[in-house]
Amino acid sequence: MSPLGLVIAALAMMAGTLVQGSIGFGTNLVAAPILAIINPDLVPVPVILASFVFNVLVARRDQGERPWQIMRLPIIGSVPASVAGAAAVALVSQRGLGILFGVLVLVGVALSASGRHPRHTPRALLAAGAASGFMATTTGIGGPPMALMFQRERGPQLRAALARFFGVGSVVSFVTLLAFGQVAWADFARAAVLIPGGLFGFWLSKHLAHRLDHGYVRHVVLAVSATSAVIVLVRALL
Repeated sequence: MSPLGLVIAALAMMAGTLVQGSIGFGTNLVAAPILAIINPDLVPVPVILASFVFNVLVARRDQGERPWQIMRLPIIGSVPASVAGAAAVALVSQRGLGILFGVLVLVGVALSASGRHPRHTPRALLAAGAASGFMATTTGIGGPPMALMFQRERGPQLRAALARFFGVGSVVSFVTLLAFGQVAWADFARAAVLIPGGLFGFWLSKHLAHRLDHGYVRHVVLAVSATSAVIVLVRALL
């Protein structure tokens, strides 16, 4: 990769981890599309490995209250849905899936903005986890369903919960790709190239998160979720 490519990759990871470290999700939304343009070999495995590192860092920084217990049902829902998503990619039109999920996320954002929000019932938690796992596999963007579910949580609690959920999701994605022979030793070296820029973004996120925690986290979650939906729709329609 050229020196310019390395700089752009570092800036992309910095921006992605800045967003993720501030609201709990966003690395794949911000960084992955740019990395894919710079060098297709940087996705999906290297960015998955790098994202796992940053989810661990966020989880260590934001402990929250009983985050593993809260994430138990969403994680259970996400694992089979991720496998189903892999099958859907082979059998169903990705264009149709992208349009469907983009519209559903925009409807969810609109309902949330109107003052309605989903209750944390066991069924809703399982469904949110399943939707996130399925969307992550089929569209590459799985953050909005879980973020919308927990949008009214305090910033540290939201970040603590989502960091654990997406950390487990990274492991599931990596193991699945490994099982299908899609992981090479070179992917670890490429992930190492992405980490320095991401570390700077993570450091910056501490300061941004502190500001957002004063009543702005929910607004940013809704804005980023809506942006995710638009990106998915644009990809599907082009």
